[in-house]
Amino acid sequence: MHYVLSDIHGNKEAFNKILSMIDLKPEDHLYILGDVIDRGDYGIELLQQIRAMENCTLLLGNHEYMMVNALRHPENLHYKYVWRNNRSLITFDKFFKLTEKEQEDLLCYLETLPLQLEITVNRRKFILVHAAPQELYEAENIRRYHQKEFMVWHRLTPFSKMPARKNVIFGHTPTLQFHKAMHIFHGKRMLDIDCGCGFPNSGGQLGCIRLEDMTEYYSNDGVFSKEEAAEWLKTH
Repeated sequence: MHYVLSDIHGNKEAFNKILSMIDLKPEDHLYILGDVIDRGDYGIELLQQIRAMENCTLLLGNHEYMMVNALRHPENLHYKYVWRNNRSLITFDKFFKLTEKEQEDLLCYLETLPLQLEITVNRRKFILVHAAPQELYEAENIRRYHQKEFMVWHRLTPFSKMPARKNVIFGHTPTLQFHKAMHIFHGKRMLDIDCGCGFPNSGGQLGCIRLEDMTEYYSNDGVFSKEEAAEWLKTH
């Protein structure tokens, strides 16, 4: 089975709850679309936990991107300001409680994270990315990002035109901005799975989807089949 989630933002309790719900087997695979760190308390611990999981692939998110920039270039005040301005102080403090070797190993790990992956499940093609697929770089790069920045920072909208014959799964932009609910958003060849876990006091939670049958898992609301998820959204 193939599972995808995104934007844990230091919420270890929510992540472990989802792991318990999906009961990940050795032959299964979990894809995490970035933003493991910041906002919550346990970003560094989560990175270490995820790194040790053999059947888990982490993609680069904008928060990991900021972390690497700030820590690899401590003389650059802009990098430091941008990361600090995105609620990174807990991550920063816990990083420097690691040994020097642990710090270097963790940064090297983050520097190897993929920006985008393509997988096929039941003959359906999926693009996995944190914020926006590379294919939209020319069409939607209004802020003139560099390509890497575009893929971790750009905000898609329900009207963004996705690549033909592929389904783009992304996080970064909370689903509340798409359909006023902290549940996974299903658009035209797009799925937004950032259900606001970084904002638990506003009702946010961690969402996860199983690609074989589109079953949805939520750290607060439980498990929904594809049909149950559609029915839930009609009443909320």
